[in-house]
Amino acid sequence: MEIFTYLIIVFVSLIFFVLVYKNFSNSKISFENYIIDRNNLNSFNSFSTLTSSVLGAWILFSPAEAGTWSGINGIFGYAIGQALPFIAFVFIGPKLRHLMPNGFSVTEFVNIRYGNFANIIVALISMFYMIVFLCAELTGISSAAGLISKIPAWFTALVIGLSVATYVSFAGIRASILTDKYQFRLILPLVLFSVIMVFVDVDITNAFNNIDDSLISISNFTGAKFGFTLIIAVFAANMFHQGLWQRIYSVKNTKSLIKSFSATAITVIPIVFLFGFIGILSVGSETANNPSVALFTTILRYSSDWTIILFLVLAILLVSSSLDTLFNSVSSIVGTDLLKIIPNNENYINNAMKVTPYLCLIPAIFIVIQGYSVLYLFLIADMVCAAILFPVFFGLYTKNFNGNESVISMIVGLCVGSLLFAKPDMSPLISSLPYSGDLFVSFYLAFISSTLTSLSFYVKNKYLTLPLK
Repeated sequence: MEIFTYLIIVFVSLIFFVLVYKNFSNSKISFENYIIDRNNLNSFNSFSTLTSSVLGAWILFSPAEAGTWSGINGIFGYAIGQALPFIAFVFIGPKLRHLMPNGFSVTEFVNIRYGNFANIIVALISMFYMIVFLCAELTGISSAAGLISKIPAWFTALVIGLSVATYVSFAGIRASILTDKYQFRLILPLVLFSVIMVFVDVDITNAFNNIDDSLISISNFTGAKFGFTLIIAVFAANMFHQGLWQRIYSVKNTKSLIKSFSATAITVIPIVFLFGFIGILSVGSETANNPSVALFTTILRYSSDWTIILFLVLAILLVSSSLDTLFNSVSSIVGTDLLKIIPNNENYINNAMKVTPYLCLIPAIFIVIQGYSVLYLFLIADMVCAAILFPVFFGLYTKNFNGNESVISMIVGLCVGSLLFAKPDMSPLISSLPYSGDLFVSFYLAFISSTLTSLSFYVKNKYLTLPLK
């Protein structure tokens, strides 16, 4: 089984590299085509690349981990939170395409609306979120491969990471969209079949008899609290996912944008919920000793080797589909922000973008070796994004709010959220502070404090500032 697992990791990783090389080896990719496939995707292709990009390997780890201790309320929150960004972009996307018809990034919007300083902050936070996402993806697949066949974490992360980084460096977003089309056709059937196999293999009746009723009760306060935390956390983070912004401008028209983003929102809800529900089953099956890999410990106990192999292939497909989007997204932010610094030397910018995916792998592999919780890695980035969410997007709807005020509002939210955040073991970061370590309080106070600060500036500018005589 060990040698077979090595071969699967290498073979599946190389398939998409060969696919990209075959399609783009004779193509010259311009700067814009490297970061945006402007106005080129119909509804179905946009739906396929959105779904493939968002359904990373995290769906095999984080929802199940959340389900093991927050129960059905937690996974409901996770599913809703994952769908909300796509619903939001159904409304925001057309407005952005109208205001910035040649746009491609969240940082570009912030720069135009708020200036360079706010742009730098949002660019750094957006990159931080996507690199954490990248680390979490590689941590998840490495943990799964190690659990199945005791394969070193660094090997799995390096093989998959290098393969994806190379084909993204080669053709940019077009490589990501091309591979997404094929990955999409494989991922959804494998997700459906794999979930069915788990429910067939596990003794569901026995599992339900062994779990605490609170896990399947909607009156579970702890689960509901965490579910509401995940709603704001996942929603806020994905609003700064550059890959979604790129795809706003890749669709042919507003009609295609609305159809594809709506379809993705509808699709992710049941998928996240089903994998989260497996986490609940793992508690009853007594296979949730390590919640981060609850799904894999469950199938290792109850499923056949063929089911385990299918899950491994699915995990590699999911990782590849999200990694290529993340690599290209980070590269595009590097390129668009470097362009302002070195406007007359496009070669330097192109080279910087092509090196970026490889540079991202360095911290990712270091994090992978540490074996941190996938869910905790996401929570760090999610809180940071929740703190800046309102100040960034408030500028779409009012002129009575400037760049300096947006920066102050972001900093207030970041400080409040960070002080109340939790350690990896979920204990208080600062034990002397009331509610420290309570993620619900940390996330919502980060969001509320930055929102109230922004609204205070808005009221001051609109109603309290006297016009000059």
